[in-house]
Amino acid sequence: MRVIVTGGSGKAGRYTVREVASAGHEVINLDMARPPTDLLGEFVQLDLTDTGEVYDVFSQFRPEGVCHLAANPSPFGFPRHQTFENNVLSTNNVMQAAGDVGVSRLVYASSEMATGWLTTDELPPQFPFDENDRVDSPNAYALSKYMGEVIAESMVRQYPSMSVCSLRINNVIVPDGYDVLQFRRENFPEGGVNFWSYIDARDVATAFRAGLEGEIEGHEVFLIAAADTCLDTPIQDAIGRLYGPGARFAPDHGPFDSVFSCRKIEERLGWKARHSWRDG
Repeated sequence: MRVIVTGGSGKAGRYTVREVASAGHEVINLDMARPPTDLLGEFVQLDLTDTGEVYDVFSQFRPEGVCHLAANPSPFGFPRHQTFENNVLSTNNVMQAAGDVGVSRLVYASSEMATGWLTTDELPPQFPFDENDRVDSPNAYALSKYMGEVIAESMVRQYPSMSVCSLRINNVIVPDGYDVLQFRRENFPEGGVNFWSYIDARDVATAFRAGLEGEIEGHEVFLIAAADTCLDTPIQDAIGRLYGPGARFAPDHGPFDSVFSCRKIEERLGWKARHSWRDG
């Protein structure tokens, strides 16, 4: 399969390019930043908010699959309108061009922020929560990522031969960056904005491959996270300490289990997170 990976020079994108290429797919990396010299595949430098540039590249390469990771990756540090406009416009351009050139499978990098829970003092009705549990958010980044899912829902109606898999990706940690999680443990109870969850970049990459190769019709949304929290404190105690009493947990929820349920993607696509900080 010929696969375009947008944002392939980025933190999770590099691992996705390597994973997709290792599976025998032909990879074209679209990014504003040049990739490391050892990264496989062809590279094209472009601005994904420029509709003409996007259509020119898609018409040249005629991909069968797309992994769309490129975005402003942070909810903070940028003007809100810039974050929203960049992420929504680039996603619409990529999805529209993909449909027009006949792409059959597109995997979209949504975010844990799209759930809305990380931008409010409210708590989900129960932990763990799944893809059906969501609250509206005014946060520009969270809204931009959720709008990508809305665009995907519309695109699969316009292009019935294209299916879209939206991955609500947790806080991405590269293999040599686990000291970030150590910092969060040492500064507990701070750092609980995403319920102390995370995901290894290598697991993000395998989730994109599962989305490319799995059986999906229409548009599907999946949560992806490491199976555990980054804490050595039971999550029930941690949430109680940071948010106060009232959180509800499933009776069988383990003390170090992530509160993001990945059951749907495990059952539908056979994907599970394989990496944990507890492995050393």
